[in-house]
Amino acid sequence: MAPPGSIGVVDPGWEHGVAQDERKKKVKCNYCGKIVSGGIYRLKQHLARVSGEVTYCDKSPEEVCLRMKENLVRSTRKLRQSEDNSGQSCSSFHQSNNDDEAEEEEQRCWSRRSKGKLGLSDGSLLRSSGYIDPGWEHGVAQDERKKKVKCNYCNKIVSGGINRFKQHLARIPGEVAPCKNAPEEVYVKIKENMKWHRAGKRQNRPDDEMGALTFRTVSQDPEREEDGEDHDFYPISQDRLMLGNGRFSKDKRKSLDSMNMRSVSEAKPKRARMIPFQSPSSSKQRKLYSSCSNRVVSRKDVTSSISKFFHHVGVPTEAANSLYFQKMIELIGMYGEGFVVPSSHLFSGRLLQDEISTIKSYLREYRSSWLVTGCSIMADTWANTEGKRMISFLVSCPRGVFFHSSVDATDIIEDALSLFKCLDKLVDDIGEENVVQVITQNTAICRSAGKLLEEKRKNMYWTPCAMHCTELVLEDISKLEFVSECLEKAQRITRFIYNQTWLLNLMKNEFTQGLDLLRPAVMRHASGFTTLQSLMDHKASLRGLFQSDGWILSQTAAKSEEGREVEKMVSSAAFWKKVQYVLKSVDPVMQVIHMINDGGDRLSLPYAYGYMCCAKMAIKSINGDDARKYGPFWRVIEYRWNPLFHHPLYVAAYFFNPAYKYRPDFMAQSEVVRGVNECIVRLEPDNTRRITALMQIPEYTSAKADFGTDIAIGTRTELDPAAWWQQHGISCLELQRVAVRILSHTCSSVGCEPKWSVYDQVNSQCQSRFGKKSMKDLTYVHYNLRLREKQLKRRLQHDDGPPPTLNYALLDQLLPDWLVTSEEETLQVEERAENEDHEDDEEEEENCYNMESGNVDGEGEDNLDIYDEDLSDDD
Repeated sequence: MAPPGSIGVVDPGWEHGVAQDERKKKVKCNYCGKIVSGGIYRLKQHLARVSGEVTYCDKSPEEVCLRMKENLVRSTRKLRQSEDNSGQSCSSFHQSNNDDEAEEEEQRCWSRRSKGKLGLSDGSLLRSSGYIDPGWEHGVAQDERKKKVKCNYCNKIVSGGINRFKQHLARIPGEVAPCKNAPEEVYVKIKENMKWHRAGKRQNRPDDEMGALTFRTVSQDPEREEDGEDHDFYPISQDRLMLGNGRFSKDKRKSLDSMNMRSVSEAKPKRARMIPFQSPSSSKQRKLYSSCSNRVVSRKDVTSSISKFFHHVGVPTEAANSLYFQKMIELIGMYGEGFVVPSSHLFSGRLLQDEISTIKSYLREYRSSWLVTGCSIMADTWANTEGKRMISFLVSCPRGVFFHSSVDATDIIEDALSLFKCLDKLVDDIGEENVVQVITQNTAICRSAGKLLEEKRKNMYWTPCAMHCTELVLEDISKLEFVSECLEKAQRITRFIYNQTWLLNLMKNEFTQGLDLLRPAVMRHASGFTTLQSLMDHKASLRGLFQSDGWILSQTAAKSEEGREVEKMVSSAAFWKKVQYVLKSVDPVMQVIHMINDGGDRLSLPYAYGYMCCAKMAIKSINGDDARKYGPFWRVIEYRWNPLFHHPLYVAAYFFNPAYKYRPDFMAQSEVVRGVNECIVRLEPDNTRRITALMQIPEYTSAKADFGTDIAIGTRTELDPAAWWQQHGISCLELQRVAVRILSHTCSSVGCEPKWSVYDQVNSQCQSRFGKKSMKDLTYVHYNLRLREKQLKRRLQHDDGPPPTLNYALLDQLLPDWLVTSEEETLQVEERAENEDHEDDEEEEENCYNMESGNVDGEGEDNLDIYDEDLSDDD
């Protein structure tokens, strides 16, 4: 039962929590069980997921969260109205003839209003409101005064209290050593907390000054605001003080100490906006603000405004799924009224340079790990909308992937020497001592350039992209006669449905619950087989579609030649049986692509060799060990994967992976041993350590010393292979060094998705040096933010959400045969339609003649012939 209020009004927050003490200052949440200090207001912030003062409730229903947010907004509006009413008595003193007396009385009035609210220092204010610093979620106090805090991640004891401990987590240099073991989301969260905490700090002021009133600057010109040139101030509310804001600089805080109410009243009225505590210097301004604040903005108004922006600027609708977009909306809502959007010059100028500095700051953390793990250079080749060949160069390591640069490779990709020079320059930029491999596509030009690179750089490898090789496997499989026949029929089904708008809407609204048949993957041929699997999953829905009243009653589609053929294919059991056989045979190869591209945080190089070997065995088993059936698949795989099956880096990674090495079916072939020896010689420049590492191999092979402990045996398949070697290879340090550098890498050069290429597609339009420099910076920030978002979503497990809306411009590149009807096929369909119309006209004339002559036998014979034909087709 919710505790009643003093006047019989029950706060709606008590429906979702239980008081834990008599004063009702501690409330237990009904959903997550957390005990929130600070009363029912803090519980409502907890349920409404208002950041800054209390942790979120992740288990509360969405409708509860929205209801609590609305309640908090209404409470804030009532508070503002009451404060405006109480301020009217202060404003009456402006009519006095004595300005000095009016100002003194005004100051006393403001002091009375702010007493008990903002007259405290930051620390006492936050403590009195029940605020719990988020830093305590990641550390444990070691003494009564809480001056020493032990980190939960690296066990370091930090002296100096919770603020110094948060500097440790946020990796702020200068006062305390950074924590290298804290997760990325903890680092980002604490870093943001430190920003608003420092911005919200206020110096303690005497009671006789107006320090009880806190001000913030605001400007109609965001560039002047960012540069600290504003001199117009307005007071900040208690809620906004607790949330904090980084836009309040030290110079402005110092200037407030010498400010009095006269300077506030003399501020320029055209630029001053008084929110939410308003100086009574202008009653006109107060009325304008009151009318604005009393306006109720519905969710429909907000979403409509966002929609207009998306469609006006031409922003792809999938941008709404961006973590940065969602964070932007959240922070704008927290900021409240009065926010002025920065100018376009600021976005393309200093703000862009700030983003570049932020990106380079966490890239320095990546570089610090290269001494142990090394890095891989990925040359991602793709075509833009103009048909130009582009190469995006990325650098990958266990800490993450970052974008280095992008070039127009239309001429480079056809010349091995030019490609070699481009790759060689990139290795110089990264540092040869850091690079383990350079990954490119498996073409003849790339192979030639890779050999030239290996001849010059003796301590690194060129490797073909495993994803590209597997895509070539799928391309060759799709050319097999029985597979191509199956794919062509499936493509006719999707083309027919997606080129009939009413039929597509009917299917999605009544049969597939809004889901599409098309399922794009990373590459074109992989997308074809995922779409074929989608058709198989929607088999019952497609049959229901072509048996529905909407289809039967259609005047043109159901009676057309193409419509009848598609309906016949969908209802044919033989067609679906072929689809099922093709999918079963190709599924092991599709699993390889999935593990290479979407294996989560697990790097793919240690598993690539084993994946494809297992895929071959699975295909053999599916076809009942019949060489006539699995032989075509095996020949395709061996032809396309030979460069990988015999590459030293791939076989060495297979050897050093404990998940494979200690299995009974481990293939200890001679090429595996040769690959291990070659990798040790190439990746270890010191001859003494080479010999020592080679001598330590038997200890690893026979699982002696630390390799044979119970914990090492139990974590062979659980731990990442590189982490397993770092944990259990301490008795063989030289071999450990080589193994970790081999096992810490990817085997794919695909790092960016085609739809990310926003800036590269307009790169050719820039001719001036300044324009190219600006576009280079935009591309650099764009790709790195995309890559970081992808990494954060993977860590936060956001990939399990609803399927994204299909981007049909992207589908035209990945699934052209499944959407676009070829000209030849269009002519054939039109020709069949003309012949059909001609036959119908002749049949109608003959029927009319028979009706006039009284002969109706011909109609019965025609119907019988049609029935016999349909029956023979079914047989």
